Amino acid sequence: MDSSNTSPQQSPNNGHTEEATTSSSTRSTAPVSSESEELRRLLGKAANVLAEHVARCQAPGARIVPSAAEEEGEGKGGVWAERLATEFGQLAAATEGVGDGIWSEIKRICALATNTWSEGFLYKLYAAPTAIGVVGEALTAALNNNAHVFNGSPVGVVLEAVVASELAALAGFPAETAGGLTFPGGSYSNMHALMAARNQRFPEIKTHGMAGGSARRPVVFTSQHAHYSLEKAAIAAGIGLANVVSVPVDGRGRMDAAALRRLVEESAATGGTPFFVNATAGTTVLGAFDPLPEIARVCEDHGLWLHVDASWGGPLALFADRSVFDYTIPHGRVNSLTINPHKLLGVPLQCSVLLVRDGLRVMKEALGLGASYLFHDDCDGVSWDSDLNTNGNAGSAWARRLGGSWDVGDATMGCGRKPDAIKLWIVWRYYGTRYFTTRVNRARTAALGFAQMLLDRNRAADAASSTSSSPLGFWRLLTAPASTCVCFWFVPRALYDSSAEFEEMRRLAMCAPDADIFGQRCYDQRWGGATKTLFARMGVLSKVLVDYAQLDPPAPGAAGVPAFFRLPFNNPNVSAETMASVLDCIEAAAAGLLAGGPDLY
Repeated sequence: MDSSNTSPQQSPNNGHTEEATTSSSTRSTAPVSSESEELRRLLGKAANVLAEHVARCQAPGARIVPSAAEEEGEGKGGVWAERLATEFGQLAAATEGVGDGIWSEIKRICALATNTWSEGFLYKLYAAPTAIGVVGEALTAALNNNAHVFNGSPVGVVLEAVVASELAALAGFPAETAGGLTFPGGSYSNMHALMAARNQRFPEIKTHGMAGGSARRPVVFTSQHAHYSLEKAAIAAGIGLANVVSVPVDGRGRMDAAALRRLVEESAATGGTPFFVNATAGTTVLGAFDPLPEIARVCEDHGLWLHVDASWGGPLALFADRSVFDYTIPHGRVNSLTINPHKLLGVPLQCSVLLVRDGLRVMKEALGLGASYLFHDDCDGVSWDSDLNTNGNAGSAWARRLGGSWDVGDATMGCGRKPDAIKLWIVWRYYGTRYFTTRVNRARTAALGFAQMLLDRNRAADAASSTSSSPLGFWRLLTAPASTCVCFWFVPRALYDSSAEFEEMRRLAMCAPDADIFGQRCYDQRWGGATKTLFARMGVLSKVLVDYAQLDPPAPGAAGVPAFFRLPFNNPNVSAETMASVLDCIEAAAAGLLAGGPDLY
């Protein structure tokens, strides 16, 4: 913020804390000339507090998650959380506010927050936002617009249409018709796609509901490795989990298109009405990309709506250089697609975009109610839709994309809508498309580099063991990275009583991972327990935060893949040193438990 036009009282604190002049327990009652001056004063202070917070988060050795042990001695997470609830509670009992004392509490909140600004935050499918993204988030809050109708947020609605149209073009959707909407997260985007597809195929359900005597039973298809939001959406849509068919995946975690065709035909033959297929571009665990051309062919042959959940992998598919990652979304053959710019693109949480091939008309017809108190088709004899929104040209491209009106809220299941497109537009405009390309290229390159680092450590340990004692353990990739997720194990020597058994497993680990993740014969189910134990130990020892996952068995009665570490690469600034520190921390956790023997695992 430029403080050159502010008075000394309104400028940032010039090296002194606000608490030095105002008691943290006394509410500030000094009058301000206007809300704008109060906002100027508060934002000046906020800029300093937040910038200092980010600087601390990015300092070497900064913790990722506050330690319950540090905060409350030996308190466990649940106990610690209850103590925090007590600390921050009693709001209704406080009849007076704390005024400028709020800054000490804001700093306390910052100190207790998960540190997503650190390179060592390799935990979930998001990372630190960009600085300009934070500005965009603040702008959205300051505007406080509602993007349900055009007059509620004219620029918000227009920017939403613009970014959706640009993303749709990158995804190979037809420019004449494709439109889109922002939602608070990919789960809501996916749910709206399912709801629209259901009501388009079964219009009687919109009026009479699932209990209205429809003779048809809607059936949904999604892969075994798809995100659980599709099952949640099926619950919300009244379809039910029994009518969500789980399609097997191949040895690389991708939907098996031949199995999909077989299951669709079996469902139709046994009284179901298949209508919706959810494919995934970037599965949650493996980062696998389903074969869209083959899946699209099945959907075209059977008249099914094809939705692509590209929440995680969409930025990679749309922006990566083809020499880095080559994945094409078949032009015009996908009905809808979800992409989350808050994953991989540096836009602050939450920001999800649902793209619809045939425009918002499909959404409005399927979900709209035309509430007259919001959506005014006629105002004093003036045709609101045609004159305001398309300059009298009902055939304009924007009219087709938006379903005839800039009042887009009727295309959703809600009413009030935060104009999240503003922050996406600001980040895109500030950095340019090349920045997005560079980000996702780096993420893909980092994943490949980290996978190679695992193999290099094995080779180094193998060379060292020829002249010294057996190594601490060995690294094993589950599979070569499909996109930007790396899945692997560290197998401690202490897991095995027999040196011969350990050496045999280590020898197998020196080979490249098999193409079929379910066909590898060298899995040991004990690796899952070791992974969980090491993960828990790392929470005490390290300045990095990683996660683990596991895959269900491909068929009932078959052995699943034991729990493994999973690192998603989102932050474009993750260095080789940080990657090495992740491996160092896992090895340190194993070394600390070595003396306990295999029972600890």
